[in-house]
Amino acid sequence: MTGNLATSLLDGALQRGLGARVALREPKRVWSFATLAEESGRAGAALASLGVKKGEAVALLLHDSMELAAALLGAIHVGAIAVPVSILLRPVELRDLLVDCGAVAIVASADLTATVDLIRSEVPTLRDVLAVGGARAGQRDYHALVRAAEHVPRPAEVGDDAPAFVLYSAGAGHGPRGVAHGRAAVESACDSYARDVLEMTEDDRVFSAAKLTSAYGLGLGLLFPLARGAASYLLPARPRPRTLFDVMAAFRPTVFAATPSLYAQMVQDHGALSGTKPRCFQTVRHAISGAEGLPARLGERVQEAFGVTPLHGFGVTEALHFVLSNRPGATRASSVGTPLNGVEARLVDDQGQTVATEEMGMLEIRGPTVARRYYRPSEAHPERTPTVSDDGWLRLGDRFLVDGDGHYFHCGRSDELFNVGGRWIAPSEVEKTLLGHPAVWECAVVEGEDAHGLPQPHAYVVTNVGHTPSKILSIALIEYVKAEIAPYKYPRAIDFVDMLPKGESGQVQRWRLRPARRAPTP
Repeated sequence: MTGNLATSLLDGALQRGLGARVALREPKRVWSFATLAEESGRAGAALASLGVKKGEAVALLLHDSMELAAALLGAIHVGAIAVPVSILLRPVELRDLLVDCGAVAIVASADLTATVDLIRSEVPTLRDVLAVGGARAGQRDYHALVRAAEHVPRPAEVGDDAPAFVLYSAGAGHGPRGVAHGRAAVESACDSYARDVLEMTEDDRVFSAAKLTSAYGLGLGLLFPLARGAASYLLPARPRPRTLFDVMAAFRPTVFAATPSLYAQMVQDHGALSGTKPRCFQTVRHAISGAEGLPARLGERVQEAFGVTPLHGFGVTEALHFVLSNRPGATRASSVGTPLNGVEARLVDDQGQTVATEEMGMLEIRGPTVARRYYRPSEAHPERTPTVSDDGWLRLGDRFLVDGDGHYFHCGRSDELFNVGGRWIAPSEVEKTLLGHPAVWECAVVEGEDAHGLPQPHAYVVTNVGHTPSKILSIALIEYVKAEIAPYKYPRAIDFVDMLPKGESGQVQRWRLRPARRAPTP
C-alpha cells in the first residue's frame, strides 16, 4: 500500500463519497474535493513533464490559494518533496532556503517572481520557475502547463515515513533548518488534535488566518480539514481584521484559527467600529490560538468582545503541529494545556534530570510526529540534528513549568529566540542588520512587550560618531530594517543608550536590558 500523502487525503475523501462536497473556498472561487483531486493531479503531471523526479524538492512561493494547495499536493503525488516558503522572505533569505533544500523547481505567484529572478543564478539546482498569473522571460506559465497536462501519472509509491513536504523551522542565526514530514506524521497529528481535541467532522467549515507556509497554518488551514472531509477557506490577501470580519460573516466558519497578535488586532478594530458590530464569531465553536503566547488578559478581552474562549496550544515544526493544548470547556488562563493523545512530555534541568512540579525546566517531547533530524543534515551543519535521545525524546529550547493538574505554562526560550505574531525572531539577525546602518555603533535586540502583553522586538542602540539620537533617526532605523530583512522582524521600539551592559568577556548581557515581564500564573 502506498504511503503517498496526496493519495490518502484526496482518494480517501472521494472513496467516502465527498467528491461533490466543498473542499476549498476563496473569495471568488470554490473547489470540490473532486476538482481539487483533478487539479492537483494535473499539477503533478506538469511537474513530471519538466523532469521533476521522486525525491526532488519543489519550492512553493505562493499566496495562500487553490494553486498553492494543488501544487503542494501535486508535487507530493509524483513523489517530489513540496517546500512551501514564506512570501515575506527577502532575496538572500529565499536563496539560502532554496540552496538548502536543493530545489529543482519553484512555483511562484507572478508578483513574487522578480524576487526569484534576483537569486536564480545563485541556486545551482534550480531548473525551472513556474509563474502563477503570468510568466516573465525565462519563466514557464504554470496554468498553461497544467492545462496541457493530459496524463495524470499514478501516485508515486513511497513509504509512510518518506518526506512529503519540508517546513522551515526557527533557524535564524543557525542557517536554514528544514523539517521533513510524511504521511504517517500527518495522520498522527490530525488524529491527536483535529479528531480528538476539535472533534472536526465533514460538517465543519475551517478558516485559518495563519499562512500555509507555517506548520500551524498548514495543518489547520489545509491538511487537517482535507483529512476530516471539512471545507477550508483560503485567504490570498493579508489577514487584516476588517477582511477577516467580512470573510467570517460570509463563510460562517465553525473553526477559526489565528495568532494571539491577530486576535488582539481584531479586538481593537471590533471595539473601534461604530454602529452594529459584526457577529463574526456567531457560528464558531472553536477559536484556536497558537504560534505565540496568549496573555490571560487578552484571552479575557477576546471572550468579552466575541463570546468565545480561545483554545490555546503549543506546537513546534519539529513535531509538525500542536503537542500541548487546552481542551474545549477545560481551558486554563496562561496555560498551553496538556499533552495531546500519543504525545509524552516532561521537564528537565540542564543536566537532563526531571524537575519537580511547579519548577521550571526545559521541555522534552516524544511521539509519532517528532522528526528525528533536520532535512538534509550534513557534517558542515551538525546543528541540524535535533537533540533526540536514543529512545526518541526531543529537547526543545523552551522552558515551562507544570502544575499539579498537569497543565503546562510557557516561561520563554532558553536561547535568545522569541516569537512575534507566530514567527520566530533571532535578535542576532536584527542586530546584524542594524549594524549595517552608518548611524549605529553598537546595538542589542531583546524581547519586549506591547500593550497587550504580546512579545515584540525592542532595540537598544549606541549611535556612531556624528549621529544624534532622535525620533527621526529611530524611524529611519526601523525603515532600514524593514527594507533589509523580512518586515515582521523590525524593532517596534528603539531606545538610544550611551553603552550596552557587558560581561567580563565583552559579550552583551541582553538579560539586563529586557523589560520586566509578568511571570505566568498557574
